[in-house]
Amino acid sequence: MVWLAWTAAPLAEAASAPALSEGASKAVFADSPEEMQKLAANDPLEFLRKSLRWCDERVLEYTCQFQKQEKIDGTIQKAETLQMKFRAKTFSLYIKWVGDVYAGQEALYVDGQNDGKVAVRPSGLLGVLVHKVMVEPTSKLALKHSRRPLTFAGMANMLRLVIPQCEKAKANGDLTLTYEGIRDQNGRPAYVFKRVLPNKNDYPCPVLTIYVDQQFLICVRTDAYDWDGTLLSQYIYTDILINPGLKDKDFDVGNREYGFRIF
Repeated sequence: MVWLAWTAAPLAEAASAPALSEGASKAVFADSPEEMQKLAANDPLEFLRKSLRWCDERVLEYTCQFQKQEKIDGTIQKAETLQMKFRAKTFSLYIKWVGDVYAGQEALYVDGQNDGKVAVRPSGLLGVLVHKVMVEPTSKLALKHSRRPLTFAGMANMLRLVIPQCEKAKANGDLTLTYEGIRDQNGRPAYVFKRVLPNKNDYPCPVLTIYVDQQFLICVRTDAYDWDGTLLSQYIYTDILINPGLKDKDFDVGNREYGFRIF
């Protein structure tokens, strides 16, 4: 069983943090690491709630590289690499596929605009012929290669999904949520948690690992394993710039840096 063999190497020497912008400095978590480790060990669920509250309050926007790999219809898909721009207030998202899978494809969504649809520029030859397709985010077409709608994207939304699952399991007496210590995640220290659930009550998966960045208290990685022990999903956020000062044009299909325009 793959998930039973899960281990994480202890943090050796994390990469030094870069100089922070004024916006990013406001998102640095103020409590000491010692206090947070104590909370993580004594009440890991409350730790996750606190992380979400902090993220909602201080992490207003960011850019990052997003890597995902998912099981769709019983088959593990190839890993995808995307560049992402995200703004929380008036949920706004721009993503561009930059890896080998769907290279060049773009998607843009802004809550309340475009009749609630996602603007998509397909990859490959189709993207040369068709610069923009409007797609319902919950349609079969949109979910053909994804487990969840694009409107669920974002670091805070990972916790927004996980926390209610934990609360339901705790109410049923089924939750095992443990603090596994601080580990290295892409050169940065992260608090790591492991959740184990029984195969009942429609729980989504038996084992989930959650990585929360120590400096910004943001959820930067989750690994979920299926009931047969194989990978169900993996989501990783790297190269994160917090509160970089994004503009409305960053979420505009008319932006000339994007491929949605014909001319």
